[in-house]
Amino acid sequence: MEFLPWKTVDLDGAFRVTAPESIAEEVIQEVSNAVTFRFHGDLSEVKLEILLTPPWGWQDSLPSDEQVSPPAGFFCRLISRSTGRRLIVPLEADGNNLWFAEINYNALLDGEEIRAEALLVRTGAALKPQAGLAKRKGQIIGRSEIHVVRFSSRTTTEEAIFQLRWESFPSSCSHQLWRLQPGEPPTVELNADVAAPLRRLMMSRSRRRSGGALQRDALFITVCSSVWPLLVADVLHHLQRTLEENVALNTSEAIDLLSGWQIRLLGLFAAGLAEADVPVHAALPLVAAELRSPGGFSRLLMKMPLLIQEETKLVQLAEAMANAQQTKPEDEVDSLPPSAEVKAA
Repeated sequence: MEFLPWKTVDLDGAFRVTAPESIAEEVIQEVSNAVTFRFHGDLSEVKLEILLTPPWGWQDSLPSDEQVSPPAGFFCRLISRSTGRRLIVPLEADGNNLWFAEINYNALLDGEEIRAEALLVRTGAALKPQAGLAKRKGQIIGRSEIHVVRFSSRTTTEEAIFQLRWESFPSSCSHQLWRLQPGEPPTVELNADVAAPLRRLMMSRSRRRSGGALQRDALFITVCSSVWPLLVADVLHHLQRTLEENVALNTSEAIDLLSGWQIRLLGLFAAGLAEADVPVHAALPLVAAELRSPGGFSRLLMKMPLLIQEETKLVQLAEAMANAQQTKPEDEVDSLPPSAEVKAA
């Protein structure tokens, strides 16, 4: 297909992709025009509805003698960012200026991300070509912006960056407030033997920027200063090893090989590490490119303390940790007052 840079139609604003069977839909914060669809269980037959209401006067992009019965059709192009698959889905008219299609999409990965784009394409050559108008079969004469769709069978709780678990520590570290257990996501174990008021404070879910919430975040800030650099270093080391073992990979492909959790974690710091004011999805390949240069790993790690100590970032990280799913000791469930009960993240 060929894109004509003149006399084209903007299809955005009236184009959308929906998943009727999804149990939840959430905006992907780091990408515009993007949504995550969540499902129970299998992702092999995900029903998608593609809807398009073309703007008035779209026929004007064709020669005047073709506008009554335009030799053009609307299509949706789907490209999987995760697997590289490409699909072209023709849209059907319902007679009321609505074009639509229903398909069953086989998501090959949990967390697969596809890019969806609406296209208006000539389906036949023009008999009487006019300058500045599409004339060849296959020319693109209208398109929308790219919309990003991500499929997940996991709940938001399962995708938490941290899990917090209360545990009784051995006597040798009874004065220790926390310890880190690796995993995806990792678990920060909190000392269940600390005083009850401190425990209730740390289990608070309040979002008010005053009183107990500020004290809670201050406690988690002390944890953040130690925990985040360790986790980011582990992800960077994994990414560097991938780049070294697969020299033919480009940086975007190397990022795609990271797990969803690793991408989310590294995404918190990607723009700062790359020293670029760009969205997360654009900053991640820049981080990978830096890792490929001599001494890149050390240079990136040396930036971490400064990034973490930024006031707004530090509070954001502390809130992310404080809002993670917490698992209480079984004997705590009935002993805490209602205000201290913990909801899933």
